[in-house]
Amino acid sequence: MGLELTDKSEISSSPSDDTPFIHDDEVFIRMTLAERLQHIFLMICFVLLVLTGLPLLIDPSVWLHKIFSIENSFVWRGLIHRAAGTGLIILSVYHLFYVSCTQRGREIFRALMPVTNDMTDVLKAFGHNLGFTRWLHCKGYFKDFLDRHPFWLFRDPPQFGRYNFIEKLEYLSVWWGNFVMIVSGFFLWAKNLSFRLFPIWVYDIFKLVHSYEAVLAFLAILIWHLYNVHLSPEVFPMSKVWINGKITGRELRRQHPLEYREILESRIKWKR
Repeated sequence: MGLELTDKSEISSSPSDDTPFIHDDEVFIRMTLAERLQHIFLMICFVLLVLTGLPLLIDPSVWLHKIFSIENSFVWRGLIHRAAGTGLIILSVYHLFYVSCTQRGREIFRALMPVTNDMTDVLKAFGHNLGFTRWLHCKGYFKDFLDRHPFWLFRDPPQFGRYNFIEKLEYLSVWWGNFVMIVSGFFLWAKNLSFRLFPIWVYDIFKLVHSYEAVLAFLAILIWHLYNVHLSPEVFPMSKVWINGKITGRELRRQHPLEYREILESRIKWKR
């Protein structure tokens, strides 16, 4: 399941709890210290890479000249960018070790791998948020068909376990993005080696791939990740899981109902 029980908070459980076995104020560990440190280190590397890399894609402007107006500032930009890239490589190697050589890491990795139900969840989430079939049903269009097949009404949003399809997609995107950026960045850094191994047009492809993958990653974090993790109405203005690693029973029931049910069933079975 990936969650570890810790202490209770000082807030008492609500009398309207669905079960006496998981209280609203019960606290679970969703991210361990090692996982939070990996996340923070990834944040630092990503921000440094964006700040020192994306300006190269922008035409010189007043603010850009101000940034690089200090003596040797452009040299320092390159050094910081390469240092952050090296940090990203070290982090990727460590994370690979973590998900392959530790029990906790293997459990999380398996939980983050897509399954068939994820495709169904995508369809359910899209249909529920769009509400088109419910509108058709309300207006009387295709009413017989929708009454016979209520699945296509998408009345309720999909229920998720430990990770939803968005989190899984983001995780796989990080793996793919890191691979592309590390490989292309290495050959851009080792220019002489690149020219010995490849024709110059391959080096130009490395530059294009590195640049556009960086833009894609920046936009994905800025728009996709920040909204789903921090700006979502359920956790606004910010989820604190990446800071304290904790999630309450109330949050678990609302955001990960299938995992909540799994824990509940295991406790009921154990009690019997």
